[in-house]
Amino acid sequence: MPGRKKTLSIFSFSETQLRFLKYCLGFFIPVVIAYFILELLVLNIPINYKVFGNYLNTHAKEIEVMGLGSSQMKCGFNPAFSEKIAINLSSTSQHHNEDFHILKGTKDRLPKLKYVLLEVSYNHLELPHHSADYWKNTIYLKYYGVNAFERPTWFKDRLVYLSNTRFYSYKLMEYYVYKSSSQKLNEYGFDTNNYNGDFKKLNYNESKIATNKFKIITREDPTIFKENTAFLFEMLEYAKAENLKVVVCTLPLYKTYLKERNPNIVRRRDSVLTVIKNKYDNVILLNKETDTINFTVYDFLNENHLNPDGAKKFTALVNRRLDSLN
Repeated sequence: MPGRKKTLSIFSFSETQLRFLKYCLGFFIPVVIAYFILELLVLNIPINYKVFGNYLNTHAKEIEVMGLGSSQMKCGFNPAFSEKIAINLSSTSQHHNEDFHILKGTKDRLPKLKYVLLEVSYNHLELPHHSADYWKNTIYLKYYGVNAFERPTWFKDRLVYLSNTRFYSYKLMEYYVYKSSSQKLNEYGFDTNNYNGDFKKLNYNESKIATNKFKIITREDPTIFKENTAFLFEMLEYAKAENLKVVVCTLPLYKTYLKERNPNIVRRRDSVLTVIKNKYDNVILLNKETDTINFTVYDFLNENHLNPDGAKKFTALVNRRLDSLN
């Protein structure tokens, strides 16, 4: 009987098997090289997550305020105008479960953290949370050092391009080929040039805006509402145990959006805000969703997002709330 080493040796392969092995190597090696080139190109794009991570790492010992939430908070809170050293780790479609992972995953690195801005917008409590395999978990791991996968991580979890190839392929073309990106990120990762929305295209003409079609979710889901509300209270209990003061925010909406909201969703959400206000002495509300006096058409990017001018106003309101907490 031949020895085990001889049996497993590459020299024991037939000529056909060797040809197949060479073919596989000839195919996969260029693919792997091409992928890593794409990965390096993506990592060199100045996206906001990268700036967030850099700011988090370099100012960890100074940060007092953390903003969390979805695109509404991302567009609405500009740390450059905060009277306290702040970071805004909000991002598009980010939900409370991601917020909680970020908060818990960075808390020990932020010795001066005292305040958390937490978004509870119109239908925030009736949208399902993302799964543990959500593509942005790679972003949180790569740039923030936060494991939101709810499991031990491995090499693939840090590969940014692979996490969302469609999104990053678009970013690659936009940045390297078409050079069409208009964003201007400040040191905090806030886009100070974020004006190119529907309202600017319509020249801020309120008559045209009144007939503009926009997306709004009116579907109700009381079951998800119940689950998400319980999760929100868990977050608030954590904040209280960690001696953090919380500003629960609803951000301004344009009047046409306000009219289209589902009143049942609004009622349920507002009932939770009332409970929070009465239950937690470390929480204060900043309810500006229906503020159509301080926020005009010129403060909006579209029906449910502020532009940088509106963000400056909203950040000033945050400053006042933080002063009142003191």
